Formats: sequence, structure tokens, C-alpha cells
Amino acid sequence: MDMKLFDLELKVMCVLWNEGDTTAKHISDVLKKEIGWNMNTTYTLIKRCIKKVC
Repeated sequence: MDMKLFDLELKVMCVLWNEGDTTAKHISDVLKKEIGWNMNTTYTLIKRCIKKVC
């Protein structure tokens, strides 16, 4: 099965790939510093990524 990640989802996954196992809060903190996203945006995109693999 092919899974496609959109650009915003890819940003979340890049943090995971670079940081390894980490919390949603840490991902949110990294993306807030790098891109300026708020916590809700990051959490929404994490949920989208989870739905794609479940």
C-alpha cells in the first residue's frame, strides 16, 4: 500500500525521524521554534499521521 504524506505532515515526520522517540509536546516545541506553529496545529497533524498508519 502506498502512503502519501502532504508537506505539513512531512514536517511532523521529519522531527520524529531527527529526534527519535519523543512526545507530542516536544514535536510541538520544535515546530513552534522552527516554523511558528501553535500546539493545536501540531497535534492535529500528528493525529492525521496516526490515522494514516492505523
